[in-house]
Amino acid sequence: MNITEIQQCADFFRHNYLQTFYLLITYNGKSFILIGEKSNFPHLMGIPKNTYKSHGYNNPRTLFNDIINRNSIHTSIVPNHISTTSKMYKKALNFQKSTDLFWRNKGPLAIHYQPIFSKTKLNNVDVLLTDIMAGYMLGWVFHTRIPVNKDINIEKYCICTWIDESGGTVQGKEKYMPGQDVELIRYIFSFDSNSKLKSKKEYSYDYEQKKSILYSCERNNSNLLIDHINSHFYIKIAIENKIHCKINGMQY
Repeated sequence: MNITEIQQCADFFRHNYLQTFYLLITYNGKSFILIGEKSNFPHLMGIPKNTYKSHGYNNPRTLFNDIINRNSIHTSIVPNHISTTSKMYKKALNFQKSTDLFWRNKGPLAIHYQPIFSKTKLNNVDVLLTDIMAGYMLGWVFHTRIPVNKDINIEKYCICTWIDESGGTVQGKEKYMPGQDVELIRYIFSFDSNSKLKSKKEYSYDYEQKKSILYSCERNNSNLLIDHINSHFYIKIAIENKIHCKINGMQY
């Protein structure tokens, strides 16, 4: 792996996170607008801030522009040969599969991340979208509330971290779940830069998928938040299978 793969990731980032935004709605009725910022890209690739700043990049947007425009980048920032054991290699390897979290998710959860409950800390992450089967995770940080009118605001979140545990254990794939509130992803909509709908998807869960999610919550002492219409299905499954988990704050 070398600068070429990082440039390809920049192309992917521009198309899927700068020129596209997403509306996500959970089975608990929570909605988020999700979007990217140029300044997030170096961190997503595992490029340390002190490294690029020491080479004159005081603004990470400038580094992103140089990468995507194929300008020369010092090899201290992006080596000619990126080691397979490096953080950058792991970040870049499957980054172009990160949108699978939206469209091909086998275990779609939105984790309301609170670092106080986590042994493995994440910096500046408010919502973590996960595929607990694949091990892919995208972290998002709250950015602002967008006013629709004087009474209605929609929350906007910016992408801030990418985690790939696809080669890891079940524990690794669930490492940010312990003690957290989690929600099930229901709808994903993507829009282009003119707010024209590009794609949409609805997630539904069969009996075995519901049971698997409850077992994950049991293992991690997570609290599943879900609307009243659907909660009784999960409560029934938890009782039938003696799954000791929390649903809407109640222990079963």
